[in-house]
Amino acid sequence: MPKITVGRDEEDKQKYGLEGTGKIGKHLVGENEEAHTANTVYFDIARPHVMGVFGKRGTGKSYSLGTIAEEIQTSSVAQNCSTVIIDSMGIYWSMKHPNDRAASMLEGWDEKPEAFDVNVYIPEGKVQSFEQNEMPYDDTFTVNPGELTASEWAMALNIDINSETGILLDRIISELSDRSGVDYNLDHIIKGTHKFEFDEHIKKNLENRLRNAKDWGIFGEESSLGKFTERGELSVIDVSVFGEMSSGWSIRSLVVGLLAKRILRQRMEARRVEELEEMEGISENEMPIVWMMIDEAHQFLPAKGETPATHPLLRWVKIGREPGVSLVLATQQPAKLHPNALSQCDIVLSHRLTAKQDIDALGEIMQTYMRHDIQHYIDALPDRTGTGLILDDNSERIFPIQMRPRKSWHAGGTPDAFTD
Repeated sequence: MPKITVGRDEEDKQKYGLEGTGKIGKHLVGENEEAHTANTVYFDIARPHVMGVFGKRGTGKSYSLGTIAEEIQTSSVAQNCSTVIIDSMGIYWSMKHPNDRAASMLEGWDEKPEAFDVNVYIPEGKVQSFEQNEMPYDDTFTVNPGELTASEWAMALNIDINSETGILLDRIISELSDRSGVDYNLDHIIKGTHKFEFDEHIKKNLENRLRNAKDWGIFGEESSLGKFTERGELSVIDVSVFGEMSSGWSIRSLVVGLLAKRILRQRMEARRVEELEEMEGISENEMPIVWMMIDEAHQFLPAKGETPATHPLLRWVKIGREPGVSLVLATQQPAKLHPNALSQCDIVLSHRLTAKQDIDALGEIMQTYMRHDIQHYIDALPDRTGTGLILDDNSERIFPIQMRPRKSWHAGGTPDAFTD
């Protein structure tokens, strides 16, 4: 039976076949409940991509994100890749456990339940909270306050950079950067609030916000974000603990923005070395290709407004394929995702959507390849979890698809009040 490979051009298909691909699901033939699975659908892992994973709550969006991560980890190019999952809901730790409850379904796909070697990282200042609640983790991470720009601080602290408080913040950061580079901490910034001639209430306002930032638990003397790009590693950055804070999404975005900037910079430097080595006949990754997966992506890269992650992630979207970084953006609301990110997706996996604005957003990026209105394709899907449409920009085709079952345990299911 012929294979379908999305995200891969004809030259790579001829040269590599299925090497460096992952089995994402099976092609659905027919419509509604008469639809049945046919050809296996593979997706390219070896090249960088911008991928969108969409679907309303309960249709399998977060589940599919885990499936993609599993395929990267078990692919023939796994040791040349590093996978980072930004976990806003605290659910991907469960990949450490095999999905025994789906053993019979997996057998039908010639697969078995499997536990994955996942490294779960949490903010260093939140260790006590995780341990009190017996929440699993493997290691901690910290962020160096000196790496943040004044505008990033302003967005994280919910301050207008052009207000008096924002101007004071900018002056403090500028002076500390000129004097110490990145070698300063949060206490130095707090002390700086008293070194400039501003009204006392402006100083107090900024000082209180900065003192609250200590409770975020992410700041340390050095940044440890570089540990997430080890060869073959699957890293889960658990930022769910910030959900209880009023500025939770700003803090999450701050972490993602700093991480995205660091990884892109490292890959750009590595790519220059790789190019030189290729000229000399050496072909080896200086640094692994990084796949970053972000659930609730519209919170980090919104259609309106900015977060500390907006500009770093847009750089991934616009130039990331050349240095070698892949971005997977998952959201229930594609209409709320930044239009530049939406338009640059070369692979789209969409489960069921019902909101008109989300269907329209999907239709705009798919319209070149559609013989029918997008609503027709959605209505033709069988009413089963894990079904969806996959758009391949390389072949300019749309495939109805049934995603394969997860090998590892999925902790994101909806709880109920029934007893077995």
